[in-house]
Amino acid sequence: MLYRDFETKFPNLTAGLLNAAKNKKLGGAYLLYGDDPAWREAGAMYLAAMTVCQSPMFDGEPCGECRNCRQIAEHTYPEMFELSPSGKAGYIRIGEENAPEPNTLRWFVQQFELASSNADGRKIGVIHNCDAMNSEAQNAFLKTLEEPDPGVIFILLTGNPSALLATTRSRCQLLPLLTNSMQYDFSGAEELCTLLGELIFNSTGNIVKASNLADEMLELTEKLSEESGRKADASWEKRLEQAANVEDKSLLKRITEQRDNAAASYYLMLRKQFLSLIHTYCAQVWLWSETGDKSSISNPELFKNTALPETPDPITAKRAMTEAEKLLYRLRFQVDEKLAVRSFTVNTACGE
Repeated sequence: MLYRDFETKFPNLTAGLLNAAKNKKLGGAYLLYGDDPAWREAGAMYLAAMTVCQSPMFDGEPCGECRNCRQIAEHTYPEMFELSPSGKAGYIRIGEENAPEPNTLRWFVQQFELASSNADGRKIGVIHNCDAMNSEAQNAFLKTLEEPDPGVIFILLTGNPSALLATTRSRCQLLPLLTNSMQYDFSGAEELCTLLGELIFNSTGNIVKASNLADEMLELTEKLSEESGRKADASWEKRLEQAANVEDKSLLKRITEQRDNAAASYYLMLRKQFLSLIHTYCAQVWLWSETGDKSSISNPELFKNTALPETPDPITAKRAMTEAEKLLYRLRFQVDEKLAVRSFTVNTACGE
């Protein structure tokens, strides 16, 4: 169960939240930040469920069984509004001031200016990857964030809190969800580790093999789009079913657009994981080559399918680290991805 897993992973944090709720001192805005997006979302759903659970457990934990808890876990609670980055650029759009289009910040804010359909007036707002708001969007949200109506709670999620304005952070209670390890859960992660092992440990001076490894890496990147679509379908299935049964067809159109935005957001997240894995793998090989100590590898699971040498070649390890950093830098500026990946593999294997 989602809620029990979160309590086990972050016992001190949940104890603090439950104590605040017991003493009626929950805040109106929280910023959850951490290195794992799955735990950030789990934290948001836990906090949301705490506020609307119909049958809380002895210490106030959400029961996980009542209708409200189930709807929160399924993202179908009618008074929970979520906002995510949209489009290939991965930004949270601010929207028109007078007639904001759905899935923009101003549309999101507008939902909290309307009367709640619940008797207790409770509303929940969740902004995923809130660091995707630019300064203009954050400033437009400040007043709402600073003075939420009674019964309203805002939950902002980010893996990069320093990207937010200080004024945005100061209006939230900060909850760290740090696991201190890199998690790579995209399909193809193990295959990518195997390819990187072949590149660094078994391809020195072999330009043909390096080029073939680039082709295999690029095949893995093409699967990320398919995976993001599957993730979006699974996450939005129940919301789309509900919208299809409502007479107001504009709702289905809006939910469908949100699903498509979610797919684009998932793709960007998976692509970041893909590139992060390359950088992490190369960094740990380089650190190992510098220290001569295999125990310095903090993510040994990345190497479980690779036959490792006694020690890496320090020149190749350093070159791989340098080329991985160049790869991330180049892709920040939307250069040709295929060329960038091929340059990474060939230069790692055959560079000076």
